[in-house]
Amino acid sequence: MATASPAALRRRLVPPSQRASFPGTREPPVRPLPMRLGPAGTLVRANSFESELGETDDGDGDGDQSADEAAADRAAPPHDAETTAAGLAEKKRYKKLVRATSAAAMFAAALCVLYLGHLAVCALVFVIQVMIFKEVTMVRYRTEKSSEVPMFRTIQWLWFAVAIFFSYGDALSNTMPTPLSKWLHRRKHRLAVFAFFIDNHEVITLLSYSAVFILTVLSFKKHYYKYQMGQLSWTMVTVWICVGQLHAVVTNIFTGLFWFVYPVSLVVVNDCMAYFCGQAFGRKLIKREFLRLSPNKTWEGFIGGGLFTVFWAVLAPRLMWRYPGLICQLFDFDNIPHCHAEDAFDFSSGFPLFRPKEYQVVPEVLQPLLGRASVELFPIQVHGIGFGVFASLVAPFGGYLASAIKRAYKVKDFEQTIPGHGGVMDRMDCQLLMALFTTVYLNAFVRMEVFSVNSMLSTISRLSKDDQLVLYRELKAKLKADGGL
Repeated sequence: MATASPAALRRRLVPPSQRASFPGTREPPVRPLPMRLGPAGTLVRANSFESELGETDDGDGDGDQSADEAAADRAAPPHDAETTAAGLAEKKRYKKLVRATSAAAMFAAALCVLYLGHLAVCALVFVIQVMIFKEVTMVRYRTEKSSEVPMFRTIQWLWFAVAIFFSYGDALSNTMPTPLSKWLHRRKHRLAVFAFFIDNHEVITLLSYSAVFILTVLSFKKHYYKYQMGQLSWTMVTVWICVGQLHAVVTNIFTGLFWFVYPVSLVVVNDCMAYFCGQAFGRKLIKREFLRLSPNKTWEGFIGGGLFTVFWAVLAPRLMWRYPGLICQLFDFDNIPHCHAEDAFDFSSGFPLFRPKEYQVVPEVLQPLLGRASVELFPIQVHGIGFGVFASLVAPFGGYLASAIKRAYKVKDFEQTIPGHGGVMDRMDCQLLMALFTTVYLNAFVRMEVFSVNSMLSTISRLSKDDQLVLYRELKAKLKADGGL
């Protein structure tokens, strides 16, 4: 068998992008890759994919080093291995401290918003949507912008405004037991003028959509058609990412803050535990590469994060049901910022999801050992298994899509809004897909179970006086027929 020459081996092992052009030689010298700190404190060389974008994090997490920093490291004069390792370790500790401090600040801010109630959380979601749209559109705008195209950014934001108006108008007019417009009329509030826009949001949305559509077509410019088609497509995809997937999140919040906090917590637990499991066991049990798109991700992190997420999905409802403000629905805007505990725990007429039930799930083999054939669970804990599985297996791919976008445009983070974390999109990439799942799951399996006397009375209040009298007579006749009166 023929043996490959050293030159041939170098050509196979070293990517062309890392071969320095050196005149006068047939085999150019190989440029060494930058060093990084390995899991055990050893100094190792970053792989070529890490070097391209400067990602040097271990385990399941985002990269710690920006592209500019990586370039500076390559240009820096050589140091001895001990000095370099110490500097990298100190730099890594500092970045982890910044990251942890930012995470604690975000957690405290989230608690404050939750304390303010349902509408405050809706306002937070709106701000997040604005930031995501800005960051995702700017990623392409920085590399593809053209001063020759008129009203480019203006049209992007107009499309976003139309989508937001329809999304929130639908939630505030059709999903509330007492719509915002009726509440404004009843209180003769100065802002009652907005009731007109809420009641007629579908017509206004159509007119706005038509106007922006015409404006978009009129903005097309000769020699730039292909470029403008690409930008328009990117705008529509971005609108779907940050508005389409969150279309019904306001409805979920009005159903109960639990349906906002619970799925968010699952993604957070999955992200954190995947990172820690990747740090502790990464590539020690399974050597096979997990995902070429994100070479720092490991099978151990993915599997470990999934197991912890399912465990938290079953445990969390037991902890959260103790807080009435998370469980109860927003029946009327007069209940802002908090609803009453009796609304949340009216077990005689509603909220069966949080009423304990016996489930025959103990195998016969274990029944003598455990001394029981069933376990007591909340129905929401059983539903939680589905939430946990989705948060573990599907939601992480929202993060992988975000990684693909960043690699396509050669940026490490979407923005530098949050110290140590990057932009808002860097933190919300998996949450968007989870919010969409929550909406579908609620409508398909859960929302039909969430009824109470208060919610029905609030719904009846939306009827006209004549319809309420008809309902009263029908209900009275039915109760008499059933012997209830």
